[in-house]
Amino acid sequence: MKSMSYCYETIDALEKFSSANFSPNNQLFIQLFCGDFDKIKIASILHLLKLKFPKSVIIGTSTAGEIQEGHIQDNTILLVFCQLKKSVAKAYYFADVNFESGQKAATSILEKETKVCIALAHPFGADDSEDFMKGFNSLRADMPLSGGNAADNFLFQSAFIICEDQILDHGIVLATLGGKSLHVNSAYSLGWTQIGQELTITKVHKEAIYEVDHQPIQEVYQHYLGNDILQNIPSSAMEFPFIKTCDEIEVCRSLIGSNEDGSLIFSGHLDEGEKVHFSIGNIEEIMDKAALIQEQINEKPVETIFIYSCAVRKRFLQKQLNYEFGLLQQIAPTSGFFTYGEFFHSKHENQLLNVTTTVLTLSESDYIISHPLGDKPETNGSTLKSLTHLVNTTQHELDVNMNFLNQYKMILDECCIVSKSDITGRITYASEPFCKVVGYTEEELLGKTHRMFRPSDADPALYANLWETLKRKEIWKGIVRVVIKSGNVHYLQNTIMPIFDEAGNTLEYLCAHFDITDLIVKDQLIEQHFKDELTGFGNREALFHRLRLDHNTKLLILLNLIGFSEINDYLGYDVGDELFKTNSSFLMKSFNSHADVVFRINGDEFAVLLTSQDIKIISTARDNIKQMIHSLEKKVFIIKGYEVVVRINVGVAKGSSDEIYMQSHVALKEAKTHNQAVVFYEANEILKNKTKHNIQIIQKIKTAIDHDCIVPFFQGIYDNKLHKITKYEVLMRLQEEDGHYLSPYSFLDQAKKTRLYGKLTKIMINKSFEYLKDFEVDFSINLTKGDILSTSVKECLYDNIKKYQCADRVILEIVESEGIENFGEITAFIHEVKQLGCRIAIDDFGTGYSNFAYLVKLEVDMIKIDGSLIKDIDTNEISAMTVETIISFAKKMGYEIVAEFVDREAIQEKTFEFTCRFFSRLSL
Repeated sequence: MKSMSYCYETIDALEKFSSANFSPNNQLFIQLFCGDFDKIKIASILHLLKLKFPKSVIIGTSTAGEIQEGHIQDNTILLVFCQLKKSVAKAYYFADVNFESGQKAATSILEKETKVCIALAHPFGADDSEDFMKGFNSLRADMPLSGGNAADNFLFQSAFIICEDQILDHGIVLATLGGKSLHVNSAYSLGWTQIGQELTITKVHKEAIYEVDHQPIQEVYQHYLGNDILQNIPSSAMEFPFIKTCDEIEVCRSLIGSNEDGSLIFSGHLDEGEKVHFSIGNIEEIMDKAALIQEQINEKPVETIFIYSCAVRKRFLQKQLNYEFGLLQQIAPTSGFFTYGEFFHSKHENQLLNVTTTVLTLSESDYIISHPLGDKPETNGSTLKSLTHLVNTTQHELDVNMNFLNQYKMILDECCIVSKSDITGRITYASEPFCKVVGYTEEELLGKTHRMFRPSDADPALYANLWETLKRKEIWKGIVRVVIKSGNVHYLQNTIMPIFDEAGNTLEYLCAHFDITDLIVKDQLIEQHFKDELTGFGNREALFHRLRLDHNTKLLILLNLIGFSEINDYLGYDVGDELFKTNSSFLMKSFNSHADVVFRINGDEFAVLLTSQDIKIISTARDNIKQMIHSLEKKVFIIKGYEVVVRINVGVAKGSSDEIYMQSHVALKEAKTHNQAVVFYEANEILKNKTKHNIQIIQKIKTAIDHDCIVPFFQGIYDNKLHKITKYEVLMRLQEEDGHYLSPYSFLDQAKKTRLYGKLTKIMINKSFEYLKDFEVDFSINLTKGDILSTSVKECLYDNIKKYQCADRVILEIVESEGIENFGEITAFIHEVKQLGCRIAIDDFGTGYSNFAYLVKLEVDMIKIDGSLIKDIDTNEISAMTVETIISFAKKMGYEIVAEFVDREAIQEKTFEFTCRFFSRLSL
């Protein structure tokens, strides 16, 4: 490849130069950069070139200055000859410069070996080179465009382009360069520094901007750059372009004119909503980037360099550009022109730039020559008047406003129901949603305190803690009851934050409220699910809930009323119902009047659960129970005029796990069988057999671990909408020696009593991640409270997530039935895994720790409704209502819902009716 440039003097001189250096059969790619706009002269040049070099490809443009051998020229006609020996150049012209013509170019001019397109576009009127590039990018964003918009030496009136022997006052010309040996590289330098606060384009039409941050654009310019900035547009403001980030590079938009409607015209598009800053030329950075470009080019094969640089740089950076271009000239012959916008291929697409120097290097050789870096010239650090005004104004705004805005954002992101008060507690602001909740207008609230919402029975300690926290300059969070204007009670989840001035003094308090009244009401509805409707005491579900939550020593007493059905048959159900109530109250009084120790677990069966709080009663349980039985059977109940006496069978068990229900039930059955008043489980041989069985199970678990017989099963989660399985729950199984598999219900309780449980969890984590590594499916793993609090289990989980990079497919199911006593550690764990990309599900929801107020604080993505609720929703209205309530709550919170243990079509249809999208099914 041979490259030479020639500054036109006369036709004769041009003919002599071209004849001396090139032959008629040479494949020439010629560019004309015209600072002299004499079209007659230019036409004669084109005529000579096409006559003398019929195989040449010619493109050209009017300019705002020319670049020859590292030097800036003005008002010349620069001819750049590039002799192609192994490559091919072709020229194309499109009369329209818009999106559609860009697409047309992308489909019609590119060939297999095309490496780059050099485009020169008319910049005025309907011609829109940025739209053209968008159309081109939509089909061939991979193909680099170089070149730029034609210029007219800052007249902004007319410009032209050249295609072969034609001089055109509209359209776009493209030269494609291609060849197997052709090396193409590009680089760009900006050196303008963002300054001031971030601004948002709020009203715009293509190049015309009307408003920034909802303020008229001209007022914004005058505010930041001074009142005189608009007196001589564009030269007065051209040095301070807007700058945005696009495709990972900084892109400037220079001000080039104004419209009568008050809008300002920029040399490129800015879209509504885009973020921009003002910017100023940084001479030191420009020098550094010039050296960096030379270093980059030095590492590539280069035989010629084309420079397409913004006219703004020529106006303000003459000395620096001589240094910048000089460095490039040290590498290879340089030539180019000053544009009204440069075309450059960034990381993923072509873009229109402003205020940049773009460089395109070509070579047909693989040889690389490195060149030394020249001395950096001295820089002038003078400051313009407008720059001083800009810095002073924006710095003051940043110091004052950013301090407030960042603090406001922290809390406003949490909730939009907002009120503010001064340091004395008087309300200074109430948002419209807040007024809507409390029923007052803002005018009625201003000057009042939040005390006006405080109920008469409010806990003074709550508010004392609130003010103590705020005085420590800390954020307070909590739930408060408020009485609104209508007299109704609402529950608000409040976050109150002190707002500080620059010195750290409290200026005011900002309170974000979240109305959780519906959640509390629904929480109460869930609680009703744990109550016996007739007696008002706990029911069977409540008993099991208590047994699962409390792992301390407790005593469970099961009582069965003998012959109760005869009372219903002979005296009537109203008498029987009243007897239930009377019997429940008697049991409560027999055990220190604790209402929460008595449960009605089915028709004629009651339970009394004594926990570690009743340790004195437990220690004398035998005597107390016998005394209770004696008193109850001796007592004559007068109900609706009838004298009623009762006889009972009693089974008692003591222990620290929920196994005592089974143990006490066995004891009760024994009492019934042998017509005994009471049987104590621990005195029964069954207990010994049970203990022996537990030891066997524990040994079986150890053996299974040692022989790698703990295996994962995968239960499908069915998608009601897609009618297929889309997720899997990982279930633990123990493979016995005979090949059968044990469900975890057969051995997990024993494992939890030993140190084996953590090992089982880690085995399941390791195996499920390994097995599913190549399957693009979501899968869930059950974690208990103990797992979450276990450092080794968490390390195992994090290691697998990091190893397989599949956090986005992992759902961690927290077993809700275990409760959340260690709330801080649980929420910290949830926050950690969600940052990794995992999702959180609450398992067994509805029969376990179903507390909506706490659930609000957890960043969960999914709740799995327990099978005990799902199993009879087609026949049990309360269960159906409870499930429907949970689903309604979950949807409002944005949670996914999974119904567990769907075992027949009627239940599946119910879940579909409740718009529950996912369910796990046993068999259908």
